[in-house]
Amino acid sequence: MGAKSASTPRVSQTSLTSPTVHAWELGIRLRERREELGMTAVAAGRASRITQAYVSGVEAGRVKLPADRLAQLIKIYEIDPADATELEELRVAAMQRAWWHQYSQLFPAEFLRFLGYEAGAEHIRSYHSELVDGLLQTEEYARAIIRGGNTYVRLTEMERRISARMARQQRLNGDHPLRVTAVIGEGALRQQVGGPTVMRAQLDHLAALMIERPDQFEFRVMPFTAGAHPALGGPFQILSFPSPRLPELVWQEVLTSSDIIDQSSRVADYVVTFAEAQERALDSTESLAMIQRIAKEMT
Repeated sequence: MGAKSASTPRVSQTSLTSPTVHAWELGIRLRERREELGMTAVAAGRASRITQAYVSGVEAGRVKLPADRLAQLIKIYEIDPADATELEELRVAAMQRAWWHQYSQLFPAEFLRFLGYEAGAEHIRSYHSELVDGLLQTEEYARAIIRGGNTYVRLTEMERRISARMARQQRLNGDHPLRVTAVIGEGALRQQVGGPTVMRAQLDHLAALMIERPDQFEFRVMPFTAGAHPALGGPFQILSFPSPRLPELVWQEVLTSSDIIDQSSRVADYVVTFAEAQERALDSTESLAMIQRIAKEMT
């Protein structure tokens, strides 16, 4: 860190909704400074009288950092006052309780972590071939998915799961709305989730987003006629963040597992795959026309 740079960002207003992202950025900045000094995580742990595992957990954004611990690391890493102030701001923001914490008994830790990343993202690129992305689902479509697609979900949990899915969509509104670029398989448009009436409302919702907020939502339909293409297989999402310090992440969820992918080489593969899929799909005008046409078929 050292001398203050004019390009060094302060706490991003866009990611104020996500303690997860603040903790992640705090960890990245501490790791970068440690590496600038040529200090290992083991050496940093010894100097601060904490374990190497604790240092690594903080740097990964998975362990909360009390004020005295941060002050200790700031001293050891010789961080200047201006940067130290920003790190403390990030630490305080990371300690806040987010809306998804109320669902900690309902969802696995990895999914809760994804919710934190999603809440602090600036842009999401998603590919789904069989279902509409959860961020874009109507409540009735979401209810039909949760009721019909997850046999392990108890009836008492259903409304809470629907509530969580709808809460995620708060990021689509407000002063810094999340931007969404989606490639949607034609099969996702034709699968009659919840029946024709529910599906008609879902397709009308997609069309309305495209028409009313074209700068925020870009949807491309991958028609059956496209044949084999690079993204054919499982759904995935690429998350981009407002701070230039934060790399892109990939979220991939299949029937029996889910994974946050942060290795740069693997993320790059998904970025290239999405770009190629987007190129193979219909353009925005053709996609809107197909969505509206299929909606009319739902009677």
